Amino acid sequence: MKTIRIIGVIVFISVIAQSCKIADLRTKEVKQEGVTKQKLEKGKLLLDQAWKAQGFDKLSEHTVYSYHGQDTWKGMLGRMGNIWSKSTSEMDFKYKIGSFDGQVKFENSNYSGLQNWNYYDIINNDTIFSDLKLKKNERIVFGVSAFQYFVEMIDRLRQAPVVVYQGEDEFRGQMYDLVLCTWGTVEPHMEHDQYVAWINKKTGFMDFTHYTIRDSYLKPPGYKSIGGVIEFTDFKEVEGMLIPHTHLVYALKLRRNPNKNLHKLIISGFKFDDFNPEYLEIDKSISVGGNFK
Repeated sequence: MKTIRIIGVIVFISVIAQSCKIADLRTKEVKQEGVTKQKLEKGKLLLDQAWKAQGFDKLSEHTVYSYHGQDTWKGMLGRMGNIWSKSTSEMDFKYKIGSFDGQVKFENSNYSGLQNWNYYDIINNDTIFSDLKLKKNERIVFGVSAFQYFVEMIDRLRQAPVVVYQGEDEFRGQMYDLVLCTWGTVEPHMEHDQYVAWINKKTGFMDFTHYTIRDSYLKPPGYKSIGGVIEFTDFKEVEGMLIPHTHLVYALKLRRNPNKNLHKLIISGFKFDDFNPEYLEIDKSISVGGNFK
C-alpha cells in the first residue's frame, strides 16, 4: 500500500511538471474576443444578484463572526495538502469581516492566527509572533486566510474590479451562469488569482467557485498551472444571511461525485458579533489591514 501511494505521488508530480504555464480560467470565447462592455455589465449584474439572494447585502451590518469547524482531509492528495496536524480536526475560528485578521483554536487549547498577515501562536497564554517564511507556519497561514475567504467569498468576489460573464454550463442536472472574477487584468498573471463563480440559474446562489492558486504552501513542479474548486452546500440562515455550512473542496476541477472531495469542512455554531473585535488586535502597533494580500 505504501509503495502504491509513493508511485501515485510521483505520477501526480510528473503530470503537473509537464505544464509550466500558469492556470487560466478564461473561456475560449473570452480569450478570443476579450472583455466587452456587455460581458462586464452582465457579469456584475449576475454576481450582485447572487450576493443579494444569499443575503450578503446585510454583511456590512456586522464586524466579526465565529464558528466551530470539523475539517476532514481524504486520500493521497489530502495527506499531501492537509493544513492541520490530523486528518480530521475540530477547531474554533474567529474572524474580522473584510480583513485578514483571524484566529483558530485547536483541540489542545493552543491558538494560531493572523493580524493583517502577521502570523502568531498563543501557547500556554504566551503570544509569539513569527516570520511568515518559517516552513512550520506556511500551512496554517494558508488555512486561516483561506477558510475566511471561503466564508466571505461571494462578498469578496463582488468587490473585484474585473467581473466578466463567461456564458452558461450544465452540471449535475442544473444550469449555471459562469462569472470570471479577478484583479488587475483579465489575462492570467502571478499577482492575482482568477475565480469563476458558478451561479445556479434556479436558486440564484453561488454553488461552486473554481479558483487558481498562484501562491501556495505546496510548490511541486508546475504548481502554478493547477487550481481547485469549492462547493457550497447546506445553506442556513444566520441574521438574514444564507451561510453555507458545508464546504467541499476538489482538486483541479469540478467533480460530479461529491465523495471525490479533497477535504470537507462542516460548520456549526456560526454567530455574528459574539466577541469584541479588539480580541483579534493582538499587537496594537500593527496597522489595520483589508481585503488584500
